[in-house]
Amino acid sequence: MADIKIFKIETPLIKLDGGALFGVIPKWMWKNKYPSDENNLCTCATRSLLIDEGDRIVLIDAGVGTKHDKDELIYDFDGADNDLEINLQKNGYKPEDITDVILTHLHYDHCGGALKYNENKTKLLFSFPNANYHISKLQWKNALSPNYRERASYKPENIELLIGSKKLNLIENNKRLTKNIEIKIFNGHTQGLLVPIINYKNREIAFAGDLIPILALIPLAWISAFDVRPLEVIEEKEDFLNESYEKNRIIVFQHDYYNECCDLKKTPKGIRANNVFKLETIIKNDN
Repeated sequence: MADIKIFKIETPLIKLDGGALFGVIPKWMWKNKYPSDENNLCTCATRSLLIDEGDRIVLIDAGVGTKHDKDELIYDFDGADNDLEINLQKNGYKPEDITDVILTHLHYDHCGGALKYNENKTKLLFSFPNANYHISKLQWKNALSPNYRERASYKPENIELLIGSKKLNLIENNKRLTKNIEIKIFNGHTQGLLVPIINYKNREIAFAGDLIPILALIPLAWISAFDVRPLEVIEEKEDFLNESYEKNRIIVFQHDYYNECCDLKKTPKGIRANNVFKLETIIKNDN
């Protein structure tokens, strides 16, 4: 495989209701695995990954962005030290450098940063003007005509410029997108969720996204109330975790504020986290 660099890019934190995050799991079971505040809100990351393959520079997801207003009161966005563009620059990249943006799905907290307003907030612009935007065909269809359950998660201003754009690439099947990035499609959380799997120096790194958003949701029965097809999520997680264990993958958690990555082990109760660590401990980017 070609030389590759990977960077963790933090974007604004959000707070999610613990009951929504853990679904039917009672609080007495999850409260010691993931903390919440006095309002039962859990602080969650919305981290992205940047993959530099030399000829292609790929960003996976773009956080909530800067277009929100009243939603701040609902989700308590915290952009301090987590500005997407600033954190790209800290790693030596500009928005214009990005050649590809993979949007795992089009819920507001994953794609909001893909488009932005101009300074006067009168016009939408592409945040990454030289990039192609990769989305599953099923998810794109879902976003254009959302079901009642998900419609609050889809914001028209997050996809407006992509409609009819030549920058939009719709993915229909599992495929290799670049030399080092394979895409797999899952449908339990939402139709057409993309899970990118990166080959990094002969080891796979899976960006689990909302298939397994935090480490505490690895057990099969622990699923979020945000998942639209709970039984399908259980089957998908089981297949994904078994395959990931067999391949000794590293799992990156997009929403876990406290745990970035883990590898896996097999236990009598199923696949569980083994070692938990920061991405930087295994990524060695040569300058």
